[in-house]
Amino acid sequence: MENVDETLYQPLANNLMHSSQVYGGIIALQGIYRSIPVLHGAQGCIGAIKTVLSRHYREPIPIEHIPKQAENQIIDDGERYHEIVQMVMSKHSPDVMVVIETSLSEVIGETQLIDVVGDYYKKIFSNRLLLGMHLSDDEGSLESGYARTAHAVMMKIIEMTGKGKRKLRRNRINLLPGSHLTPGDVMELKEIIASFGIEVIVLPDLSSSLTGHLMTGYTTLSRGGVPLDYLKEMINSAYTIVIGKSMEFCGRLLYEEMKIPYIMFNGVTGLQESDEFILFLRQFSQSEGHIKYRWERQLLLDCMLDTRSVFRGKTMVASLEPDHLVSLYQCLSEMGMKSFQSVISAPSQTEACIPGVVRVGDLHDLEKMAVMGNDLWVSNGYGEAAARKHNIPYIPLGFPVFNRFGSPINVSVGYRGTANRLNHFGNVMNKTDVF
Repeated sequence: MENVDETLYQPLANNLMHSSQVYGGIIALQGIYRSIPVLHGAQGCIGAIKTVLSRHYREPIPIEHIPKQAENQIIDDGERYHEIVQMVMSKHSPDVMVVIETSLSEVIGETQLIDVVGDYYKKIFSNRLLLGMHLSDDEGSLESGYARTAHAVMMKIIEMTGKGKRKLRRNRINLLPGSHLTPGDVMELKEIIASFGIEVIVLPDLSSSLTGHLMTGYTTLSRGGVPLDYLKEMINSAYTIVIGKSMEFCGRLLYEEMKIPYIMFNGVTGLQESDEFILFLRQFSQSEGHIKYRWERQLLLDCMLDTRSVFRGKTMVASLEPDHLVSLYQCLSEMGMKSFQSVISAPSQTEACIPGVVRVGDLHDLEKMAVMGNDLWVSNGYGEAAARKHNIPYIPLGFPVFNRFGSPINVSVGYRGTANRLNHFGNVMNKTDVF
């Protein structure tokens, strides 16, 4: 973390850019079929969360709510929690239910809900997956909440299936995509892996849940994602692919508990990581793979030659989740960009891998960086106004992105996805597609 500027930590955020851990937990659960997150917090907060998620994905996001009431702070409501959990199960019959405690519960000293969930699971819910989590709003970010939820689900899966003798499937791989990958990215990775004749289990699998549905009717459960029965088969896979440093401890869990080896990639964006990804799949499958990847690689090389003059010597400011920054900078450094300056919302183990100056702060800090003059501004939708104010070419990435169609299905992984990203960035920086 040597490149983090400690002098710019500020006690008060002036222009928030980040989304709390709760967002990450909810998004991760959308990648599991027939799941539902149950939030324990203030009514207004839950409404705001649903609004932001729906504006970004342009899809209805199923969330149940255990509201905080004034009388609950006086009267012991442990029995009420039992009733609410039972009501959600009987009303919706989910395969996976995760009860999420927010910071409000911690502040008022009311954290017994997780214990209630554990007791209820032992009595009634043992054939499905029910767990309780505490995702604080005042620490971490969307990235950490997403990873922690995936890790908790995996721990429960291992607990349910046991550590006994397993039936190893030598042609199956687990894929653990980070929060910085879009549903379109996850779909692209699944297709690449499958093209080598490899079966893949994805957790969380957003490619089939947040990419648009024309199904009739309404359901309060997630419509896509990996089914629970298939999820239990993860322990029989031969290998695990981890995308993003924040998800590495999930891969390490499978290795330590089930002896499944793993390999980690930052984002499979850029020529070098795409080469390494394809090489791994070729070695694992003992197959040369589809010839189209040779053509896509040639296309990417040609794209890099065409756009290199636009990127060479340029500077950029960015505010994204740490994994997203690492993946982006890894790709753009291959194009000869001169310098990178970044702002992240919370300390992270990944920040040591981010090149250039990294500050923990908010969009106000990013704006101060931009005053010095930069060629590109990259952030979520909250930073667009500031980019316009300083007349800096702006590219919306991350979460949330407003006023843009198709953000969840954008593809930036592999040879084809990297070429698309470089062309897009090049057009913006060349002022042919500004804002």
